[in-house]
Amino acid sequence: IRDWHGIEYDLDSIPKEAPCVYDMLCAADSIGVFQVESRAQMATLPRLRPRNFYDLAIEIALIRPGPIQGDSVHPYIRRRHGEEAITYPHPLLEGPLGRTLGIPLFQEQLMQLAVAVADFTPAEADQLRREMGPKRSRDSIEQLKIRPFDRMAANGITGEVAERIWEKVQAFASFGFAESHSISFALLVYASSWLKRHYPAAFCAALLNAQPMGFYSPQSLVQDARRHGIEVRPPSLEHSQAGASLEAGQGRSQCPCLDAVQPAVRLGLSGVRTISDELAQRIVAERAVAPYTSMADLSRRIGLSAEQVEALATAGSFGGFGHSRREALWAAGPASTARPGQLAVSTLKEAAPLGLPQMTEPEQLIADMWATGITTGTYPTAAIRPRLAELGIVTAAALREIPDRTRVTV
Repeated sequence: IRDWHGIEYDLDSIPKEAPCVYDMLCAADSIGVFQVESRAQMATLPRLRPRNFYDLAIEIALIRPGPIQGDSVHPYIRRRHGEEAITYPHPLLEGPLGRTLGIPLFQEQLMQLAVAVADFTPAEADQLRREMGPKRSRDSIEQLKIRPFDRMAANGITGEVAERIWEKVQAFASFGFAESHSISFALLVYASSWLKRHYPAAFCAALLNAQPMGFYSPQSLVQDARRHGIEVRPPSLEHSQAGASLEAGQGRSQCPCLDAVQPAVRLGLSGVRTISDELAQRIVAERAVAPYTSMADLSRRIGLSAEQVEALATAGSFGGFGHSRREALWAAGPASTARPGQLAVSTLKEAAPLGLPQMTEPEQLIADMWATGITTGTYPTAAIRPRLAELGIVTAAALREIPDRTRVTV
């Protein structure tokens, strides 16, 4: 963003509490967003419908073993939307649990709970949390119950109420998430979401350059960017950097509050099979000294193997020389063994037989998937869509129009 748009952001300067960011998250449009891109988080976002920063902290804390094991997720969402009354197992719990609608979500709340109902000191409550680790045996957990239950009984909390409180304590002591961690993570969720919303091209390029990470493959990240109006271009010996980069394009930000022209994303040479980061950087550095004049020129100056030249040819990286992929593949072997004075650019056509047919679209898709794992144009299933339609396969988009509880094939 700094290099292309001329604006520099940090976590403090990103505009706060933008409604458009929460609109995006409520629609589960969160592919590539830190912490909330998992299937479970994407399923919860439209149900929780976060509208402010603390809601994001809640969202992060909900999809954790503690709240799930403690049966907190569905009750919290029902209470948030007014579908269930906000109640407390005991009046003393309103203080610790009031900010989360009577549902314990954070480790800190469980410590506050021990202080409120069992008169623990803060130090004793923290010690209880640490003692109730996930590796404790059932017998040792029963031993730990004695002091809290005695203290609760002194406050008139016994029987089923005491047992319900203990179940919550036990679940969260083992697997609960700290509120301080949730708030820290929520800041990164919001920042990532704001960047994805307003600078989708830069966001996509940055994610591609940070691989491997996250839940989604580069193919999924690229297709998500394309759905957001971003053009993604294949690797090019002339234009690509070592990693993904930005270049002039005609995309538009989909957010009216920052209607910036969006660049295109150019895939990097290091994304091509057999081309390492170090090799891609050498290719780019040598190109800066003098442009490459042919495949053989590249091979001479860098010292590429036939396999590496073929991978670049399969990815379509030599299109700037006016060669189709098949022509480039045919010439890859001679080019990789060329020495100074051999196989000049003018003789490439002679190295390839005349009339080589262009790759069909399905062949290009297969070549792209083999060479880079990414298709920058048509998605592969489009090539077999007529056959899928004949089989009655339902698209994701069409599911919206089908009555509930209809049996479908996807």
